[in-house]
Amino acid sequence: MHTTGIPIDVDQMIEQPLFSGMDGPRLASIAKGGWIVEEGRGARILSRGEHLDGLYTVFEGRLKLYMLSCNGDERVLRVLLPGDNFGEAIMFNEIPSPVFVEALSPVRLGYFPRQVVSAALASDPGFTESMLKSMSALMRQLIQDLETCCMQNALQRTASYLLHQADAAGPPHERVELPAPKAVIASTLNISAETFSRELHRLQDAGVIEINRRIIDLHDRGHLVAASEGNGIAEPRSERSGRQGSSGPS
Repeated sequence: MHTTGIPIDVDQMIEQPLFSGMDGPRLASIAKGGWIVEEGRGARILSRGEHLDGLYTVFEGRLKLYMLSCNGDERVLRVLLPGDNFGEAIMFNEIPSPVFVEALSPVRLGYFPRQVVSAALASDPGFTESMLKSMSALMRQLIQDLETCCMQNALQRTASYLLHQADAAGPPHERVELPAPKAVIASTLNISAETFSRELHRLQDAGVIEINRRIIDLHDRGHLVAASEGNGIAEPRSERSGRQGSSGPS
């Protein structure tokens, strides 16, 4: 772990959902007790079995939180982006980490030791509420992931993911920038990279989306919602236009 010794910027903490409701003096107190961690792409921040006496918040960069099967296959559970936190459950429950966390890009993280977090929880009901909301959001995500793996096919998972990402990005809700390589995204959906790519191109062939590397424009939200609900998608535009241009049997 590369600790820079640079103090944590209070202004940067304000932008984090976990700390956004706190006043200046309380933020300054928490910032004083933490420190910055900077790592390059590919660095492992947390290993399975490791104990963590604090929590991390992501200021810059992207990370993947994943598990490994007995034969070494990787299953990505979450892609962590600026504003996300990790390590809370490990810290509060004093358990070894069940997951690995690795940087997908150069990252800049804030690390806050347990005693700093505990003092903030004891003194600030607003921070306690933010922490509870953060933990509840994780639980909700786990339930959604379980539903995805058990009840949705590959097309539904792909369509649901695009809709969720578009809505999370804010208005106009019609463009998605994939936050990680397609293989990583596919792993979060518990499908292969090949299957994820195939379903994306099925949606593109049907005129529902348009793919430009990691940028995906949503052209037909109604059909995308239908696909996410298991109603399939329309046939490719090329086939529709070909049939419309046919004069019928001679």
